[in-house]
Amino acid sequence: MNKRTISAVILCLALAGGRASAQSEKVALRFGPPPGAGLTYGIMGQVSVGGKDLLGKDLTLNADAQGQLRLDVVNSGRDTVRAGLTTSGIDIRVQLPDRTQSQTLKTLQGKALEVVFNGAGKVMDIRNPEVLEQDRVLNFSIPQILRDYFPAFPVVPVGPGDQWRESRRLTVPYQGMDVQVTVVIDYTMNDIVPSADGRKALISAVYTASVTGAKNYGETTGAFEGKGTGLGFLNVLIDRGTFSEYRIDFKTDAAFVMRKGTKRLFEWPFTFSVLADINLVASEGF
Repeated sequence: MNKRTISAVILCLALAGGRASAQSEKVALRFGPPPGAGLTYGIMGQVSVGGKDLLGKDLTLNADAQGQLRLDVVNSGRDTVRAGLTTSGIDIRVQLPDRTQSQTLKTLQGKALEVVFNGAGKVMDIRNPEVLEQDRVLNFSIPQILRDYFPAFPVVPVGPGDQWRESRRLTVPYQGMDVQVTVVIDYTMNDIVPSADGRKALISAVYTASVTGAKNYGETTGAFEGKGTGLGFLNVLIDRGTFSEYRIDFKTDAAFVMRKGTKRLFEWPFTFSVLADINLVASEGF
């Protein structure tokens, strides 16, 4: 083996070793943008419900949300991040079989909603809600958007190939009852790649949803039963302590079942789906 061949072999081994090291790297994905940072996120969401009432009346509902919100980080410690949230408007449009309802969720001019996050990015506290300007349409609100549609990071360091699980519960008002949609999210870290904003973690998500909720009608009981699945992703800017993209996308196929004791009387199909995209459209102060 000549010197050129030996050098080539050594180079290949070094590159392979470097790649293996990168693949086995574990990093702490922590929500912790620095004080003074400003983050503007674009919000796009769709919620669809399909079903009928006890008389067979169509109860289809389609809701769209679109707008932006800004987080200005006030302080950032090891375990908590406190930020002021402002938005000029997140537009909500709800299409029902017989009418359309619209509203805009926003903060009062010159005032900010105070939001406290933990190191995993979960909302721990929301203060001074009086700065919110909105009328209630279904369960859409800025606090609900933050809690239901913003991601949570893993609590331990992870590397490519690692998996972790999160669960959350969405509440949907329907036919005089609260339908509970429990969503289990299985994340997989796929890779860590360089980007203009530093290291970026590419993460895939698999959603498993189950629907529950019951109401007593005297001698009979109505209950929702069903499950569903979906796919999404999360991209985390490791060196900036925040995320750049997050997608939730799942659908459940269920039924509203009427029972008398243990006897199943009849049922109606019920569907529920969610599509939400949260994207970082501007950032400053890094």
